[in-house]
Amino acid sequence: MNSKPKYSHLAVYKFKPGQSGNVAGRPKSYMTILKELGYTKPVIATMVAELMFMPLEELYEIRDSRTEPAIRVAIAKSFCRTAYTGEYKYIADFLTILFGRAVPFIHSEPEPETSAE
Repeated sequence: MNSKPKYSHLAVYKFKPGQSGNVAGRPKSYMTILKELGYTKPVIATMVAELMFMPLEELYEIRDSRTEPAIRVAIAKSFCRTAYTGEYKYIADFLTILFGRAVPFIHSEPEPETSAE
């Protein structure tokens, strides 16, 4: 019988107590980065709503602009791509990145009252 454990040769690569394998930590989400830049969810939601109702020509101008904030350009690009391809997934992916997945709401009807006789 083999006296050495199967993976004993990997012991030299094991992390020491108190040591982490991911020194940089978890990557920041887009919302965290935007919050650090001073944007809030309501501000971004308002920006998205404004862009949703713009004519395509204005969206194309924003998309190609060098002076617009990057977040507006990114949103405009996703709307333009959706308008061009007809696929909603570009907007859905972008909104999921910003706001997270939509949680389905199941409306439950109140139970009918029963009379105790």
